[in-house]
Amino acid sequence: MSSFQNRHLLVVGAGLAGLRAVEGARGAGWSGPITIVGDEPHPPYDRPPLSKAALSSEEEPGVPVLRSSEVLEELRVQHLSGVMAHGLDTERRTVTTSAGDLGYDALVIATGSTARTLPGLTALPSVHVLRRYDDALAVRVSLARARHVVVVGAGFIGSEIASAARARGIEVTVVEASGRPLERAVGPLGAARLMQLHADAGVRLLTRTTVSGVRTSDRGVEKVELSTGETLAADAVVLGIGARPATAWLAGSGVALDDRTGGVLCDRRLATGAPGVWAAGDVACVDGERSEHWTAAGEQGRVAGANAAGAGDVFASVPFAWSTWHGRRIQVVGETTAAEEEEREDGFILYRRDGSEVGAVGIDSPGPIARLRRALAGRR
Repeated sequence: MSSFQNRHLLVVGAGLAGLRAVEGARGAGWSGPITIVGDEPHPPYDRPPLSKAALSSEEEPGVPVLRSSEVLEELRVQHLSGVMAHGLDTERRTVTTSAGDLGYDALVIATGSTARTLPGLTALPSVHVLRRYDDALAVRVSLARARHVVVVGAGFIGSEIASAARARGIEVTVVEASGRPLERAVGPLGAARLMQLHADAGVRLLTRTTVSGVRTSDRGVEKVELSTGETLAADAVVLGIGARPATAWLAGSGVALDDRTGGVLCDRRLATGAPGVWAAGDVACVDGERSEHWTAAGEQGRVAGANAAGAGDVFASVPFAWSTWHGRRIQVVGETTAAEEEEREDGFILYRRDGSEVGAVGIDSPGPIARLRRALAGRR
């Protein structure tokens, strides 16, 4: 181990959680060197704009950086861009990367998640996922020349893509495998209200339907074949079927992964079972649950970094997510599944469990959502 002043904090993952881990560590007094490793060529950037403003803006968007180069210099962090993590040895406290082995005294795993794909559709022309900045640029190009777009998956990413396509006047069909869209995110009433936004905007939604194949030409995708036997005209296909934790590089490391979600198992202090190792963001499975939201990733990163520096912070934030579909502002706060639903007013659905308010879905309802969010935070 190094002396205290020279102890090295290594953060693998240069997204929101990784950057906040750096800030959390410095804020908690970490005085030694910090290295943040990212597999993309860009500086740490914000992901929510990729499926929102990046698709709807008239001009090609720049990288939505999280912090200026001046701020990164003040944090005294070395950013290694375009570097892949291949393995972790927790006994030697070494991470194997495409740039060589990196030693650490404390490690924060913040590698996030990777977009899920469908067999047979990987790398086909005009078939896209949307997870990274370069993905957003590719989707923009397809939307600019498309007349018919098929979106696979009616979750938040798929719905934002459908909204951006409709804003361009494109004919959009959303294909959803489950019988009820958003079944893992909100209850039946909330889902019905959200799906009505698509119907009002002219989006066609097909549930209990999957993609069985695509027909392509030199120009790219031309047809999408469905499990129902129907064939859809398509100039582009965008997959929004979720993401999986980026943990393949941890195989054999001794860092325990959750059997159900594949995330890194950690407690509410974001500590894993391996000495000197914390996890944060989409990759973290806290007490058996993953929270794939911007606010959670940021707070988990801060807590993990601070605790790597010796703090005793606990992750206890209220789940919160937001989106914009067809010009309508959508907010989701607290626990919105396995609870009784009640529509309090137009566009505000409240969730109760055992008589207590535990969450809500709001459509253009920022006031009620903000009040409930404060109340839930106060309980925690």
